[in-house]
Amino acid sequence: MIILKSKLLLDKTISLQKSFLFDAATFPARKPLLAIKKCFGNIEITKYRKLIRMNIDLDVVVNLECSYTLEPFDHELNIHEEVVIGDTFDPNSEAIIVEGDAIDLERILYAIISSSLPLKPVKPGAKLPKSGEGYRVLNDEQLAKDRSISGDSRFAKLDDFNLEDDD
Repeated sequence: MIILKSKLLLDKTISLQKSFLFDAATFPARKPLLAIKKCFGNIEITKYRKLIRMNIDLDVVVNLECSYTLEPFDHELNIHEEVVIGDTFDPNSEAIIVEGDAIDLERILYAIISSSLPLKPVKPGAKLPKSGEGYRVLNDEQLAKDRSISGDSRFAKLDDFNLEDDD
């Protein structure tokens, strides 16, 4: 959905209640995000002299990849975000710059959804994998213990050097 800045009336709020679709061609999914299944937005847009303010409430269902099992699962997000848009850079403002007359609302919503995703999504009920054939899962204590015992063979030759100054 494209919003034209020139069509917005000064100090008037426009309310949008709409479902948004994010097709894979325009908005490619990047792991852990596999797809945006549902996105319903309640958006209020107000134009001021030099800024446009958007109050955005989103109810979203995304399909994510579990970081433990690599299985897909659905995850619900309830997002509230305020976005301020400006035409020119102002160091005292937190506005994002959108040049020209057109504001691509879907791109803004996609960025908000992407930034709201968990870094390591875990499917409900998923357990951290145990050690198996050809690999093992270590906690921080085990890793520190293994490193202190084995050392790093890449630097073993440096142990032969005397770095003390005999002067």
